[in-house]
Amino acid sequence: MGSIFDRISAFRFLSLIALFTGSFISVAAQCEPNPEETRWLDGTIRVWETVRADSLKLTPAKLPWLVVFDEKCVLNINPNPKLFKSWTDIQPQIRSLAGEGVSIYSALHNGNITLPDTQIIPAKLFSFAANYDSDKRSFFVAALPSIWAKAEHLQAEKNLTTLVRAVYVHELTHTYHRNFFARLSQIEKQLKNVENFDDDIIQITFGNDERFRKAYLEEIAIANAAAGELNPGKKLIAAKRLLDAIKKRRKDFYVGDNKKFEEIEDIFLTMEGVANWAGYRAAIVDGMSLEDASRLIRRSGKYWSQEEGILLFMIIDSMLPKWQKIAFANGRVSIVDLLERAVR
Repeated sequence: MGSIFDRISAFRFLSLIALFTGSFISVAAQCEPNPEETRWLDGTIRVWETVRADSLKLTPAKLPWLVVFDEKCVLNINPNPKLFKSWTDIQPQIRSLAGEGVSIYSALHNGNITLPDTQIIPAKLFSFAANYDSDKRSFFVAALPSIWAKAEHLQAEKNLTTLVRAVYVHELTHTYHRNFFARLSQIEKQLKNVENFDDDIIQITFGNDERFRKAYLEEIAIANAAAGELNPGKKLIAAKRLLDAIKKRRKDFYVGDNKKFEEIEDIFLTMEGVANWAGYRAAIVDGMSLEDASRLIRRSGKYWSQEEGILLFMIIDSMLPKWQKIAFANGRVSIVDLLERAVR
């Protein structure tokens, strides 16, 4: 999701999916994946496992159902055998992916990709995570680097493979957000006259309000100062100012019928913030400097949930030890709650 993800999110995807109909055509012929991209995928999962263990502090876990594809082949990795019935004529290959034995079903696709929730997307530049099986499991789907390399808006990107690797880590982080995805699905059903319910909803709804925009930009300025501050005392003061600014803006604008946007903002800031921060850590693991990794992930900074979210987690990570244990608990602990704990 977000600016580096071609503005594709699970929720925008759900609103678009009705455009892609028709039945999946199972192809009997095995499709051998590109060896170079297989090696890249292996390296990406290794980076993910490093970020998961060292930055997100998550215990080792089996990879979720991964659906990755290029212009010719689609690979279903670790599919749920009870639900994966499309390719009865394709034999799985047992391979090692980042040292983990995985089952891989590889086949030609017909230009469409069938997902674990039975929906269909075109084999184009997509990357997102979502729930399936009544919100009990998560899956991840993404185009492989060869498709990203042909995207017009990425032609000038010199660190494309690291960028795509960071995108994968971003979305794999979302596979730990089943509770948030489930809650957003509930909220979406209650909303009326909302065309695109995704992580840009606050920016789209309030972006033309000059008072709101000014308040947001003031928050970003404070957040940038707090994230870059090395002196612990000054960082604490800046973080408290940021928390006060967030609360004031919400008190001023999220009233009456707009009160619902407080929870919506919390959820998207939390999800996008930690996933973008994980992508930032992935770029560092992949060899980039802190400054270059920040520039790669934050890009222009013009997408609000992406920009404020990553800055908040940069601040939280430096001030709140073991925040990961709180953030990835079974509940839905928000980014603002984490910031409040950090400044206590």
